[in-house]
Amino acid sequence: MPPGLLEGRLLSHDDHYRAVFEASPDATLIVDSEGLILDVNEQAVRMFGWSREALTGALVERLVPSHKRGAHLEHRMNYVRQPRSRPMGAGLELYAVRRDGTEFPVEISLSPRTPPRGAGQVICAIRDISAWERMRKRSGLMVAAMEQERKRLSLELHDEVLQCLVSLKVRVRLMRDETDDGRRAREGEQISREILDTFNAVKRLIRGLRPPELERQGLAGALREHFHLLRESGGFQVDGEVDDVDDELDEVTALTLYRVIQEAVANAARHSGERSATVRVASGGGCVVAEIRDRGRGFELRDPGSAEPYDHVGITGMTERAAMVGGDVTIETAPGRGTLVRLTIPAGGVPAMPGVRGP
Repeated sequence: MPPGLLEGRLLSHDDHYRAVFEASPDATLIVDSEGLILDVNEQAVRMFGWSREALTGALVERLVPSHKRGAHLEHRMNYVRQPRSRPMGAGLELYAVRRDGTEFPVEISLSPRTPPRGAGQVICAIRDISAWERMRKRSGLMVAAMEQERKRLSLELHDEVLQCLVSLKVRVRLMRDETDDGRRAREGEQISREILDTFNAVKRLIRGLRPPELERQGLAGALREHFHLLRESGGFQVDGEVDDVDDELDEVTALTLYRVIQEAVANAARHSGERSATVRVASGGGCVVAEIRDRGRGFELRDPGSAEPYDHVGITGMTERAAMVGGDVTIETAPGRGTLVRLTIPAGGVPAMPGVRGP
């Protein structure tokens, strides 16, 4: 290719710099030694909500939460004395602030830049890690919920199954030493009853892990049977109105919906002070929505918009189950005004992985 034609296709130095600068996926700032912002890319404008004109010429501390600006100024001055390419605040949790005042976690990389003329400058690359932080927090809550579930199973195995087995062992030994035929027969009947009790206890645990009625009867049928058992075993009445939504849910999502409703109803039975609750499940607008309501004592939400629960890990479990299939759990409650738990799940759910039976 002739040299003149090649030169015509090349960008000028300034154009090349600007193209790379604007193409960066991170918010990028050029800051001078006094902390003044000299230039920003479009990603920085979108991230912080300020116009390019408002940012250019402002102190970089404008983008730092007010309660951290003193510390940031000290760090900046230390960097000016010994500039080098490095991540800022390694090992620290860093936060930036948008124009509307909202704070968000960030990662920041710093690189010194020496222009042809003038004092040294710093290129700051800023990445919003809010999604990563939410995922990290969610993972921690999921681990806590799983550990709580293991503890629950361990207690049930110890308090119910193990105690039944110990009792059986004692009764078998007593029957072996019994010489009276009548007493021996009665002891055999008692052992048979305890074997049946143990069998039923194990069956309940298995059903709790994977309810077979969900496969046999679908979601509506499985919930009706569960509500019937609650009424028969504990006297808690559930008024259920469940639409047939099985065609809109895959296997994993159906189990998620069942488990969240089960947990919310159990919370109402344990903590509301009432003997009844209502459950409504319906589809519309591309979502399946379940509402579990009681008119009991309610509770104070510590953080508006979050789900601070009767039982923290119980609500965490519901929230995390829903999140795994793209759903969301919200709670409306106040002392003396009852509680409404609303679960919203996208219809269609997520495809089940081979060999995976559910959450």
